[in-house]
Amino acid sequence: MKRIVMMVGGVETLEYFSYQMGKTFAKEGYLVFYYDLKDETTSAKRLRKFIRTGDTILVTFNFEGLEKEPGVYKEGVGYVWDEYRIPCYNIIVDHPYYYHDRLSDLPKEYHHISIDKFQEQYFKKFYPEYHHLGFLPLAGTELPREQCERYMDVIMTGNYTPPSFCEKHIHWINEEYAAFYQGIIDDLIAHPNQTVEEAELLACEREMGYTTYDEIRIAMHRMIFIDLYVRNYWRGEAVKALVDAGIKVDVFGKGWEELNCERPENLHIHPQTTSLACLQHLQHAKVSLNVMPWFKDGAHDRVFNSILNGAVCVSDKSKYLCEELQDGEGVCYYELEKIENLPHIVKDLLQNEKKMQGIVEKGVGKVRENHSWDARAKQIINWIESI
Repeated sequence: MKRIVMMVGGVETLEYFSYQMGKTFAKEGYLVFYYDLKDETTSAKRLRKFIRTGDTILVTFNFEGLEKEPGVYKEGVGYVWDEYRIPCYNIIVDHPYYYHDRLSDLPKEYHHISIDKFQEQYFKKFYPEYHHLGFLPLAGTELPREQCERYMDVIMTGNYTPPSFCEKHIHWINEEYAAFYQGIIDDLIAHPNQTVEEAELLACEREMGYTTYDEIRIAMHRMIFIDLYVRNYWRGEAVKALVDAGIKVDVFGKGWEELNCERPENLHIHPQTTSLACLQHLQHAKVSLNVMPWFKDGAHDRVFNSILNGAVCVSDKSKYLCEELQDGEGVCYYELEKIENLPHIVKDLLQNEKKMQGIVEKGVGKVRENHSWDARAKQIINWIESI
């Protein structure tokens, strides 16, 4: 019987994803062990009793269990994963340039999984020394349906960091570099259909003439603040467009008190909460706003969570998402470069409850079948069994 190790006790969202997939692994006949990063002493002992050479796989997110944590790594010995020849399947929920420092000294049987196809292309090109297993987009979770009163017009689940936070990074070297970084940011804001790496690579080639992969990888890692800047810029602009148009928006997350808007009385700020609580709140919302965290050929779990829990998702576009869900199939699309149209789209929905229900009904079956964590876990099982 195959055995799967999954990591919990780290990032709450990733723990929630792991538990969702773990249910399917168990249902499909796998033994699942949850390694608790908050209690490594106990977990490390139990782990060694659980694993079997040739019959165990690690499935993790964002390098949890692959950062030389003391329970799974010893100096001079290495990873327990190598000791027992355990394949490590690592699902990266951010762009690879965030993890340049971690993409070294990994277990021998390391398998990289991307949630965005453009990120997959980047990884294959700039990290050819590692095996790329495949593309696995984020997924949604459906809570049991109840008679829920939908008293929130628009919900936004996610944190906000004001772009001003990045100013210290823009100016960290000198004014010449600051102008270089600001030029990339301005280009991305003016042309938001680009990926961040497209704009950065063009700027690097034009201004600095980088020729080696190692130079480019380091440069891209040093510019991750640009990704943070543009994704938060547009997140703020989308919420601001709605509240300033008189639409009430309930935001759940940190930092929203720093959003400057003309009509703050329409912005209802709630504390950051758990993944489960976000799903519960979605059951009380009519419309769920999504601003893609620059996944231009992938999808965010917020899209699928919204539809599965009865809220129309209003989202900017990505190539993959538009291929999977047409406009009106659980989702209504807007364009970042035409953000002024967003309030019209949302107002039209809020004025027609039947229309909103119809949109959700058109999309929920497709999302339930193709974009649940159950479906993602079964894809992992296919990979395990094929390898």
